[in-house]
Amino acid sequence: MIWAASSSTRGPVGHPAGDIDDGARDVFLGHLRDGVAQAAAGPGDFVIDLSAVDHMSAAALMALTIARKEAINSNVKIVLARPTPALREVLEISRYQLIFDIVDHIDGNGV
Repeated sequence: MIWAASSSTRGPVGHPAGDIDDGARDVFLGHLRDGVAQAAAGPGDFVIDLSAVDHMSAAALMALTIARKEAINSNVKIVLARPTPALREVLEISRYQLIFDIVDHIDGNGV
């Protein structure tokens, strides 16, 4: 897994890329926690741009769940943006659309 960070009008953005497998879980969770902390320090959500993620293991999905619980405690919303069709299907099968906003754009204005 590769990770890059940026910002948007919506808040800080994490850009994971490649496979997020069991071995990358702890590093992925660390990046998620950093993004939640950045969002908590300023107004906005923490957006995770999933457009370059090829695969996400069950352990990576668990990392998202852990980060969400921590984000709630910090009054931060985690938004999952631009998942590929295959990853969107995994998220929907896992019912993550019930606990995360899953959007097609990083910024709220459709950008």
